[in-house]
Amino acid sequence: MWTRILGLIGAWILRLQCKTWRVEIEGLDRLDGMLGSGKRFLVVFWHGQYLPLFALLRGRKACVFASHSFRGAIICEICRHFGYTCIRLPPRYNGVNLLDLMRAELVTQTAAALAVDGPLGPYHVVKRGAIELASSLGFLLVPVSTSSRRKHVMNRRWDRMELPGMFTRMALVVGEPLRIPSGIDHKDIPFWEDKLHQALEAVDQKSSNLVSRD
Repeated sequence: MWTRILGLIGAWILRLQCKTWRVEIEGLDRLDGMLGSGKRFLVVFWHGQYLPLFALLRGRKACVFASHSFRGAIICEICRHFGYTCIRLPPRYNGVNLLDLMRAELVTQTAAALAVDGPLGPYHVVKRGAIELASSLGFLLVPVSTSSRRKHVMNRRWDRMELPGMFTRMALVVGEPLRIPSGIDHKDIPFWEDKLHQALEAVDQKSSNLVSRD
């Protein structure tokens, strides 16, 4: 019950904040075009930027992964209010292969979202999971970034979570999709991790530029 209440409050706060933002958008038509054409893709981003994405991408049919925890339950409730499907994953200590579970869930999905340095970091380090999922399932990787002119950064968290202020300039940038080769060799994964990192840094820079200009 508490998770439903807290999820409702969280979604309401995000909706309220979003109504006050002056949003600059670049590349969202690219994402919507992929949704309309039925292309399969993973929206990828840094963990610390996920909060405003709930509101900025609302209503689009996609799935989001969350843990079987109190916080994960709240995230699932927020997802429900914004029109996303939420898939709960068990904790790692249960001895399950989370990548195999994610792969099995994504077989029936067209679009999903994934923080590539999550769930526990290190900060802004691309993990191999997104690369392996895209390679085995034929998903494109679509880098996305958000920036806000006024924000609070939670520096004590590993992901340096960004909390945008109200009545601020906000930016959403969707980059060019990356296609990972099918059946990728393990020795080639670091190359694509670096490629994805560069793509995320590029959209980060674009979104920062959009909110900082006069």
